[in-house]
Amino acid sequence: MSLPDFHVSEPFTLGIELEMQVVNPPGFDLSQDSSRLIDDVKPQLTAGEVKHDITESMLEMATGVCRNIDQAAAEFSTMQQVIMRSAGKYHLEICGGGTHPFQKWQRQEVCDDERYRRNLENFGYLIQQATVFGQHVHVGCENGDDAIYLLHGLSRFVPHFIALSAASPYMQEADTRFACARLNIFSGFPDNGPMPWVKTWQEFEGLFRRLSWTSMIDSIKDLHWDIRPSPHFGTVEVRVMDTPLTLDHAVNMAGLIQATSHWLLTERPFKHQERDYLLYKFNRFQACRFGMDGVLTDVNTGDHHRLADDTLRLLENVASSAKKVGATSAITALRQQVKNGHNEAQQMRDFVAKGGSLSGLVKKHCEIWSGL
Repeated sequence: MSLPDFHVSEPFTLGIELEMQVVNPPGFDLSQDSSRLIDDVKPQLTAGEVKHDITESMLEMATGVCRNIDQAAAEFSTMQQVIMRSAGKYHLEICGGGTHPFQKWQRQEVCDDERYRRNLENFGYLIQQATVFGQHVHVGCENGDDAIYLLHGLSRFVPHFIALSAASPYMQEADTRFACARLNIFSGFPDNGPMPWVKTWQEFEGLFRRLSWTSMIDSIKDLHWDIRPSPHFGTVEVRVMDTPLTLDHAVNMAGLIQATSHWLLTERPFKHQERDYLLYKFNRFQACRFGMDGVLTDVNTGDHHRLADDTLRLLENVASSAKKVGATSAITALRQQVKNGHNEAQQMRDFVAKGGSLSGLVKKHCEIWSGL
């Protein structure tokens, strides 16, 4: 299979995808009824898209192409209202969070979709275990070479994106001791982690041809790297964030990625090298395990930096770009979050420490999502 030509996109335009939990009150376990809900929602939408994901417990809501986070927020708000009305009709509720705290993977039903059925055949129980919930952000690029430069630049900040969005401390009724346990689920897949090193779009085309020739993949969608180019959209897609508990936080994360992309492509502050990835998985692990308290190690100097401090530096570096793309509000909110030490993973643990149950935690997440 040949790789499609890189679609020319307006630089720094946004597309945002959120994988949402569909839950059954009053027990607040995951539902297996997302198809019924999605079929009801689709005809009502005037913008954006609602669709299936891997299992019948998941609903994906996605914006169209947006110029800025204000447009994305407006689309999401309209979609949210439609989804909540339809969920009420079927006695279902919706919430964010990167994992459901007590669902059993054995109960998960894979959607009736040829691609997902093929994945179930290839990967077995790993597909059912992948009933976890993430946020993906697409950023538009003018050409493939820009996309490769942007991908490598954004990869430097994967730990920052993970820590800022971490919202998956509980799995299978247990506190995992991770801020983001969701990404651990993907460690069993052969394409987990960073994209193999290439310098140019031409080299990426060669990489894709080799992978296709081996029959290991059918399309770019079969490559679940942390960040990947999406030539059919003309974007780079960042895939490491947990689904936040609120639309506001999801929009702020997208604003940060948009501003960072503008900074990277206009300032070109780095000369990327393959050695940049030597400590990639170590630093990624620190963010997943400890969130903002994780420690980053500089691959060139060996220096150690607390992730919270390094994130504040990133927010400062991209502030000017944020102003140009209309994302200043996102940078301001995230800076305050880091300075306050606020994060959704700790918020969940605090709820349980005060005597809350895991079912009560999911109920609380549904209330947060609906704005109650």
